[in-house]
Amino acid sequence: MATMGCTPVLTSPPTGETGDVDACDWTRPANDWTGEGPTDGLCEEGFDVGETVPDVQIMDQNGQTVSLWQFYGLVVAVDVSTMWCGPCQELAEGIEEVYHEYSEQGFMYLSVLPENVDGETPEQSDLQDWTTWFGISAPVLSDNSGWSYDLVPEQDWPNVLILDREMKVYDRRVEPADEASIISQIEAALAD
Repeated sequence: MATMGCTPVLTSPPTGETGDVDACDWTRPANDWTGEGPTDGLCEEGFDVGETVPDVQIMDQNGQTVSLWQFYGLVVAVDVSTMWCGPCQELAEGIEEVYHEYSEQGFMYLSVLPENVDGETPEQSDLQDWTTWFGISAPVLSDNSGWSYDLVPEQDWPNVLILDREMKVYDRRVEPADEASIISQIEAALAD
């Protein structure tokens, strides 16, 4: 059965700004996750297919700052979900299996949560709850800057974005947002 998206009924925070960043200005934050990031020649462009995504630095379930660009060199699934969304919860049930299946091939799965069950920005304890509920060992991030509202302006959750190894958008929105479709796009990006 295909997963349907959720449209929020709660008010969301205003859209965040990412600012102009390039690899010359980029510094990897100190955290426990893999990835060294870009060395040079990387400049943010946008969220359309073929564009380099903006760097985003947001808090993970351990209270550490994580940079999207630190995963340069890996294929990355960016799953933007909300904690209150049923289809998002259904998708979260398979994250750990997908993450472990492809991680040794150079893959990272990021769960980005712009809203907790009350429609507010998730705190660290919310992120820890999400990892516990769904057994996730990959990064679970709180979108406290609001950048995901630029990525998903219609706020139709979940939205899964696939990035290639150079931080370029490979697939802007995997549809349907189900495990089989996501795996298909991950495998295609890993093969390129």
